Parts: sequence; C-alpha cells; structure tokens
Amino acid sequence: MVSNPLLPPDLSTFLNRFSKDELYQIGLTIIQQSQYPIQLQQQIHHPGPSQLTPRRLSRPTRPSLENVSSIPRLMNHQSHCSIVRPLMEQQTTPVSSTPRRPASDSFDNSGGNRNRLAKHPRNNDHPPHYELIDQQHHPILASPHHQQHAFNLNILKHAVSNNLPSFFIIFDSSIDPSSIPSSIQVAIMLKKLFTNNQLPIKDLSMCVQAGARRFKFAVSDKADFLTLFNGTWPLEIEDKKFEVIKSRSLPDCLALVVRYVPSDIKQETARQQILKAIPAAVGFSTINYRHRQNSSYDIRFNVRSLEQYQTAPDLGRLAIGRHYLTLTSFYSGYRLTYCTACWKIGHMRSKCQSPTCCRKCLVPFINGVRHSCQGDNLKCAQCGGRHFSLNSNCPVVKQYKEELKLTVDKALASGAIKRPSPGELFRPYLQHANDFPVLNQAQVSSHPD
Repeated sequence: MVSNPLLPPDLSTFLNRFSKDELYQIGLTIIQQSQYPIQLQQQIHHPGPSQLTPRRLSRPTRPSLENVSSIPRLMNHQSHCSIVRPLMEQQTTPVSSTPRRPASDSFDNSGGNRNRLAKHPRNNDHPPHYELIDQQHHPILASPHHQQHAFNLNILKHAVSNNLPSFFIIFDSSIDPSSIPSSIQVAIMLKKLFTNNQLPIKDLSMCVQAGARRFKFAVSDKADFLTLFNGTWPLEIEDKKFEVIKSRSLPDCLALVVRYVPSDIKQETARQQILKAIPAAVGFSTINYRHRQNSSYDIRFNVRSLEQYQTAPDLGRLAIGRHYLTLTSFYSGYRLTYCTACWKIGHMRSKCQSPTCCRKCLVPFINGVRHSCQGDNLKCAQCGGRHFSLNSNCPVVKQYKEELKLTVDKALASGAIKRPSPGELFRPYLQHANDFPVLNQAQVSSHPD
C-alpha cells in the first residue's frame, strides 16, 4: 500500500502491514505525544488572561497508554529514551499560575533596581483610565484622610461664601393686619423710598416675609449695603409706621488687618494711629497667634466707607509709631453648613425632615416658637454632650472643621471652587464696531444658499 522509493525496504514492508486509517491514527498519536510537553510549558510561562487567577490548570487530553503500547517498534530500534514527564512533575517547587518576576527585579541593598523600577513602572501600577478621567473632571471633594464626613460641592461653596447681612423691616402693631402689604408691595415701597431720597441703590437681591409683620430684604453690592447701613431711615413709609433693624456689626468682607504690631505698642495707641489714617475704621479687635516666635499681635477693624476700604489695601502699609506695618484684607474662616431645625452639621434646614427644636436642649417647639428651657439643660446634637450643638470644643465639630478646611483648600487649589466677593458682578457684553462687519454684495452672492 505504501510505495516510496526513499524508504528502506524493511520499513516499506513494515508499513504495508497497516491500512491508511491505522497509519493515520499512529501518526496522530505520535504528534500529540510529542507536542504535549511544549503546550504545557507554554501554559505555565505564558498564561492567558483567564489564567491569571490562581486556579488549577486544565491538562490537555493525553493519548491513552493502550494506543501508545500498540504502536510497534520502527526499524527494530530499541527504545532506550527516558520517559518524558510533564513539566509540572519535573519541578520540585510549587508553581503559581501568576507570571514569575524577572531576576533583574530583585531588590538589593544599593537600591539601584528600586530606582529602575521607579523610572519604568509596570503597566499594572497605573490606575485605570476611568479613575484618571474622574480625577480630572470631578475634583476630589473629600478629605485626604480617612474621614467621617463627606462634602459635596454645595457645602464647599457655602464654606467660602461671604454674603452681606440682611435688613429687617417691621411694621407697627397699630396697623391692621389686613392693611399689611405683601412682600412684592414692600419691595415696591422700598424702591420708591430710595428714588425719593436719591439713594443710588441698584436693586434688591431679596425681599421675603419673615413673620406676621416682619419682612426681610437684602442687597448684593457693598456700596448699596454701606449706603443702607450708614443712612438714616424715616419713621413712616406710605403712611405706615415701620422700623428697620440693621446688623449689629459690619461683615468680614469690609474688614482690614494690620499685621505684626510690636507688643511694646499699646492697643489704644495703635487704634488712635489707625483712626488718623482711616477715619471710617470701627470695631477694633486684637488677634494673637501662639505660633509666632516674636512677640507681636494683629489688629482687625471694619471700615464704614467703601472708598477708604478699597484705597487702604492698595497702599499696603500703615504707619504706627516708628513702624511701617503691613495692611491686608481680612479673610474669615470657612463657614459651617448646619441645620437650624435639628442643629446638626452637614445639611441645611431646607433638606431636613425633623421638627424645629430648641438650640439649647433640642426639645421640639410646641405652639409655634414658645419654649422655655429648664435650667442649664444643654444637649449637643452632634455628640450628646452637655454643651451647645455648634460649640467649637465639641470633638465632632472640631473634626468636621479640620476635614472641611483640608477639602476646601484642595478644591480652591484645583479650581473647583473660588472665593467670591460680595458685589462681584460680571462685565456686561460690549459690542464693538468691527465684531460683526457688514457683508458687501459680492460676498453675499459668492455664498448662495
């Protein structure tokens, strides 16, 4: 059946004993037996993606011993070859399914290989692509440490906000309740009052009813606020007696600080020197720092005049005695987000479902706001201690402030938020003559529809 002149006569005679199917089975068995150790070694040293997890390797199908023993010896050669064992049986140490680390990756005392690894990191050392995208487009708004509180963007914006205080207008009790105007009517009355008294008030940012006879209104510009704060209000508005309640002090956005005043200068002397330079200065207070090595202090004060407030920081210096001291703006601390209903930190009243409680004893109000605390029965809404809920010595509040400061500083540095200023207005769009030039007839005809 097999006639090949290249084969020896005895081999041709031997092969003629078998049919084509038997020869095919013999050849297939020999090929499978010879390729099995190679396949097993490739699986160990080059595992696929699905074999990276530690699990038992699946062995390929080996030819049965009966088929191997049934193959006759070719050309009467004695088989003195050693039995080929699988690679798993030849190794004395257990083999993991994970790829082995190259020998050059071993660390020595010199640290040279460690530096090479730092210069050429592995692929699995890089974070996934979706994590990088998330860090680029959505800045981290949580504290870098293991924190208990999480801060969203609204909390961070509220922390750096510096809103101007509001004003309250209270109508006299002699006015009939049916004659009390609405909030829209009060806003119209105030605008007419500003116009009649020639007050340059741009606009009201808010006017809402805050009681049966009380209304709350505010402005968003520093100049407007100082005009209303320093001005004298009439006793009647459209034949209705009313009273305007102002803020007790100026906000922090109108405060300045004189830095590094020597301790040998008395505070009264420094205050008089500041009043000589800035006559509109009011509300003096002293700031002492424990971390300063030299004995000095700072003086904080508010300015009732917008022109003086804007001009003084531009000069940058203020003379007190023989010293020429630094003058800067005052930056207030980050504001806490807390609820005035349950007095817990982290949310506001609009997001709270709890009833309105007393800020001292946390007992819910009954019959409106009528409530009387029994002695010094204080209770903290954060930790349950015997102190106010927003006490700076509370451990929960202290931890919240520390985490908030770290998170806000990181958000400001990354540009996720910015520190706004009251009265900061966007520039109106100004159209110039050459912004939209008129097309001539030739240009119009060259681009038909």
